[in-house]
Amino acid sequence: MCGIFGVVAGAGSDIGRGEFDLLLTRLFLRSESRGKEAAGAAFCSGSDIRVIRKALPASELLAHEEYQRFRDDALVQLELPVAGALAVIGHARLVTNGLQGIDANNQPVVKGGVVCVHNGIIVNEPQLWAQQPALVKETEVDTEVVAAMLDQAISSGVSLASATSSVFGRIYGEASLAVLFSARQSMLLATNTGSLFLVADASRKVAFYCSEAAIARKVIQQMGGSWKTCTVKQLKANTAVLIDLATAEPGLHFSVGSDAAAAVAMQDTVSTEPGQRTITLSKDLVQQRWRSMRRCTCCILPETMPFIKFDADGVCNYCRNYQRQSLAGEGALLRLLDQYRSNNGEPDCLVGFSGGRDSSYGLHLLKTRYGMNPIAYTYDWGMVTDLARRNQARLCGRLGVEHIWVSADIKAKRKNVRRNVEAWLRRPDLGMVPLFMAGDKQFMWHANRLMKETDIRLMVYSTNHYERTDFKTGFCGVAPASAGIRLNRMSFLSKARMVAYYLKNYLLNPGYINKSLGDTFTAFLSYYFVRQDFLYLFDYISWDEQEINRTLIGEYGWELAKDTPTSWRIGDGTAPFYNYIYQTIAGFSEYETFRSNQIREGVISRDEALRLVYLENQPRIASIHEYCSIIGVDFNIVMRIIDNVKKMY
Repeated sequence: MCGIFGVVAGAGSDIGRGEFDLLLTRLFLRSESRGKEAAGAAFCSGSDIRVIRKALPASELLAHEEYQRFRDDALVQLELPVAGALAVIGHARLVTNGLQGIDANNQPVVKGGVVCVHNGIIVNEPQLWAQQPALVKETEVDTEVVAAMLDQAISSGVSLASATSSVFGRIYGEASLAVLFSARQSMLLATNTGSLFLVADASRKVAFYCSEAAIARKVIQQMGGSWKTCTVKQLKANTAVLIDLATAEPGLHFSVGSDAAAAVAMQDTVSTEPGQRTITLSKDLVQQRWRSMRRCTCCILPETMPFIKFDADGVCNYCRNYQRQSLAGEGALLRLLDQYRSNNGEPDCLVGFSGGRDSSYGLHLLKTRYGMNPIAYTYDWGMVTDLARRNQARLCGRLGVEHIWVSADIKAKRKNVRRNVEAWLRRPDLGMVPLFMAGDKQFMWHANRLMKETDIRLMVYSTNHYERTDFKTGFCGVAPASAGIRLNRMSFLSKARMVAYYLKNYLLNPGYINKSLGDTFTAFLSYYFVRQDFLYLFDYISWDEQEINRTLIGEYGWELAKDTPTSWRIGDGTAPFYNYIYQTIAGFSEYETFRSNQIREGVISRDEALRLVYLENQPRIASIHEYCSIIGVDFNIVMRIIDNVKKMY
């Protein structure tokens, strides 16, 4: 989720001031791709550890006067007649727990004699504080509890290895740590996911670490010289190493684990099936929209669905033209995976990991049922919810899966969303709603980039067949394509029609001609033109909603949203907003298309589908309020404009 990194130069190292600074700077800049909302570093020279942390991206922190002063004071250590030992741990933050505007919530975290940087989320943090009343919570960041437990254990005389193993045995979630200690000349690196990579040059008494192998390789290439002879070594999941600051050499390796914490966390998780949760209904609103709507007598699509036509029996053309799924089968999937599966535990596939239920379940299957060694990949464009991040931490921490985050410039992305939402509010048009989600489409481009960087030939997605939402392009005047799981497939003529529709609306509403144009254009290219020769898991095996919910909730303590009965779309901060728009203006949302596809496949009955969407279409007011707050628009004005738009029914 965040990027952690650092450099160690042992006593007598020949790295020199300039090279050390250049190496640290490059690690800062490369790690910024994992988080741009805050950055910090701790400089350890002799018995002195100095910490700086700011709500600035790494590239801006490097130019900050205070950082440069801290850095220069530390680098003096390398100019002594016999260079002294110098160690730095750094952090590029993607905000999860704790506002970044409060420096105490940023990293490195200081607790007693422990200075710590952390990548991941500790999802059982509240329970850990409650179990240890002697520990004092001072910030909102979850990393603090890890630092506090380490400090407590070490202060009681426990060895670093025992203390680390004890802490990892109690935490549940995703955790990769780098730790400095005021009373010990060691740096601790520990991970339960494998998201730590170490490069050491023993002959020169220097080493560095970072969160991704690709970052390490790029830094080696940039540095050149003797660095090119060094190898990148991964700390495997549930392992740790102590680096001697005097020699910069990795010393004691030992194992850590979190199975015990997982069991405890399960006991504190509400394992209720989504359909059984209590929801407060705004019945008048829903019933008013439903009373006068004509719906297909086979599925539940309403008359406001783009391009819909009913025959004499009231059956819609979507049902008449529907072709049932023809799955390739698990045998075919196994034969394909056999071509890529590594025989030495090395990563053999990348997995698109949004933190939603399908990607979470797909990761579970690949690791536990099919014996693959996946790396999870997440593109965070600013609308991945904290709930999704916590669920990602549950899966990666429990499965021991490395997790690569690609973080966009989230502030810029959210400003772009706000610009397009404000433009839309001036002239509401359902065909233009997908502009709000344009910022996430670069995930396809980054997927291809990561395949090259990791030298992994297989990319896996867990999109299911029921999720087709042709109405989104339908409102642009583009007729639905043939059925299929690849949601981006569209003929050239259809793409041209969609572009023409957008250009027309840009002319009619100049508010769309704003600073988001470049981002929107690259999103369109990435989604519709970038190579997507990926494996879609549910092209081969059946998708079972009840089994997925049972597995994720029962085995991982997967967290559900408080304002909806469904487990779908709860990891996407935009979904409550755009579904409210569609439901309010057109009288239906994604849930109708999803449940209608299930009806056609014989998975659920029409009556059951109607019951479910009645619940699922309840406005998620709290989530919409949070969305408006995140992008910076007035909730009350937004809701008033949407509710006053002329209805289609």
